[in-house]
Amino acid sequence: MKLKILNIDGNNNGDIELSDKIFSLIPNKSVIQSLVDWQLNHFKPRTAKTKQRGEIKGSTSKIYAQKGTGGARHSSRKAPIFVGGGIAHGPKGAIYKIKKINKKVRKLGLFHVLSQKNKLKSLYVVEDFKNEIKKTKLFNKFLKKII
Repeated sequence: MKLKILNIDGNNNGDIELSDKIFSLIPNKSVIQSLVDWQLNHFKPRTAKTKQRGEIKGSTSKIYAQKGTGGARHSSRKAPIFVGGGIAHGPKGAIYKIKKINKKVRKLGLFHVLSQKNKLKSLYVVEDFKNEIKKTKLFNKFLKKII
């Protein structure tokens, strides 16, 4: 399979031979969907964290005697019931990368996406013009020409 190589002006700059193994697959939507879900889930920062009872600085001594005060029993000021104490069930700051897919499935998903793009005639091969584009306006012109 051959595709045209486009340059900064949107003109044809030769052809490139591409493998039919990659670009002529029948796209499987479930594989593509699992790849998209994995990517969205994988790149979330998930950084919210609250201090638990054991992470609060301060004394761990009892605030008053267990018996004889007439009040409820309390341990230290680090308990979640007190202002300045730990948070009982707050976010732990864990990274929740729940969705896991194997490397081979990721690679297969990429092949299916490329095949789908090729099928819809929206796959372009662009020449390296990183040094030529200095303004967004130039890149927007390029996009308008090819699309």
